[in-house]
Amino acid sequence: MRVLILGGDGFCGWPTSLHLSALGHDVAIVDNLSRRKIDIELECESLTPIRPMHERLAAWKEVSGREVAFHYFDVAKDYQRLLDLIKEWEPHAIVHFAEQRAAPYSMKSSAHKRYTVDNNLNATNNVLAAVVESGLDIHIAHLGTMGVYGYGTAGMKIPEGYLRVKVETDDGAQVENEILYPANPGSIYHMTKTQDQLLFFFYNKNDKVRVTDLHQGIVW
Repeated sequence: MRVLILGGDGFCGWPTSLHLSALGHDVAIVDNLSRRKIDIELECESLTPIRPMHERLAAWKEVSGREVAFHYFDVAKDYQRLLDLIKEWEPHAIVHFAEQRAAPYSMKSSAHKRYTVDNNLNATNNVLAAVVESGLDIHIAHLGTMGVYGYGTAGMKIPEGYLRVKVETDDGAQVENEILYPANPGSIYHMTKTQDQLLFFFYNKNDKVRVTDLHQGIVW
């Protein structure tokens, strides 16, 4: 398979890229290196030193014999370049990590809130719109978070997928409907993930885009 990894320089994107490459898939990465820029802003570094992207790619080729392509641009801002890459390379799947990933960072100031919303929602909508405009049947896998439901106890196991619910009407009748489990975000970051799932719901319903939204726990 040809797999396009958006945010492939990140702490989840990079190991995912190597894993899929090791399995024999053709992998290409898109990243604007924002994680590195945020580290500089916060004056902090990873516990494991992160080498420049060209060194990472060269090291992987040396140990595996396989090449991973790298495209440097911003998915949230450069829609045309994203669309052109998708149409030219025709990936079978897109793994979407291209979002500001930290809840605390998203709450630091109004500027950080605005950046997180602008980046995360525009990136997700651009990916979906580009897949539709390309006319290709591409499966999108997105890294969501269980934090969309809040971190308090629900008193039950939160069900997967959609819920079948009964809504009482004004005349006392009950109408069945299908809904997403109610969101309860605790940060701007988590709020953007709740909006991501609504975008996925809409594009799946309206344009038949295939999406898997993974709501995992905290990744260390």
